[in-house]
Amino acid sequence: MRLSFQITTILLISSAAISARSDVAAATPDARTVIHISVDGLRGDAITVLGATELPNFFKLRSQGAYTDNARSDVGQTITLPNHTTQITGRPTGTDQGHAYTSNGIPGSATTLHRVKGEYIASVFDVVHDHGLSTALFASKLKFVLYQQSYSEFSGAPDTLGDDQGRKKIDIFDVELNTAKLVDQCLSALRKERISYTLLHLRDPDSAGHMSNWDLAAGSNYLNSIIKIDRLLGEILSAIESDDSLRDRTAIILTSDHGGRLNTIRHEPANDPQNYIIPFYIWGPGVARGAELYSLNRYSRSDPELSQPPYAKNNQPIRNGDSANLALKLLGLEAIRGSTINALQDLRFQP
Repeated sequence: MRLSFQITTILLISSAAISARSDVAAATPDARTVIHISVDGLRGDAITVLGATELPNFFKLRSQGAYTDNARSDVGQTITLPNHTTQITGRPTGTDQGHAYTSNGIPGSATTLHRVKGEYIASVFDVVHDHGLSTALFASKLKFVLYQQSYSEFSGAPDTLGDDQGRKKIDIFDVELNTAKLVDQCLSALRKERISYTLLHLRDPDSAGHMSNWDLAAGSNYLNSIIKIDRLLGEILSAIESDDSLRDRTAIILTSDHGGRLNTIRHEPANDPQNYIIPFYIWGPGVARGAELYSLNRYSRSDPELSQPPYAKNNQPIRNGDSANLALKLLGLEAIRGSTINALQDLRFQP
């Protein structure tokens, strides 16, 4: 099933952001295109269990970029829509500044993030679009229609930045349950059009976990689903490297919404490390090669080991919610209005 639609800065600075020190690298916006890949249900330890032989493209991102397998989901939520909302808005689910979206089913046709919160929730799509650049969302679950509904020509905020680009913040929106086809559609669009920011959602590990357990045993459906994702990453990397308009101009952010509990079909409760520990990788021009992200960010982020620190704690862990403002920094754009995660854009990715 496929749906296809052709579809700014007040910083609310967290106490963690205030602790950032002066040696955080200034932005060097070498990227013209950012592909933000969210691999649904991906445990960080599954990557190391499979290793470079089975996952050559994950390990290419590691060896040529900056990474950690010990990043964190949103505090209190290890389900899909709340965490993807955090990824695109730079807001937690809870707290007064949070986006407040806790549902995880296919939304009703009138549902938007703004209606649930009671105020407009700006996103990475807003900032990119209002700067006159293009955006896309390729998703492998129907529930992602929430974002098309939230940032449509009817529900998106007016553009008050320079020339009026209109209220529709997502230029291309595709839902395709077959992730191989979805990646083909995404790459076709990237080749034909100058898309500055793309969110690509790949559901396979989550689907495998729900059908036959999160299982790290050799040959399990869960591990095989990650091997499939690696092949898709290989297609993406090959497409970038073979296209003059993408090569040396494209950055990738790869993370996940949640992990999953071993030998179960669940990724709750939210206080289980198996559910909230996820990977976070950055690859592209200007990114440190083979760098561990906590080492790069020793003054602004703290390795939480197995804990899930609250948002009020100074020196936060690296979180999937860092993605939105990181993508904007890579593009040389300002942080999202109302965001609190990586609001200073101080997540370091350079040597």
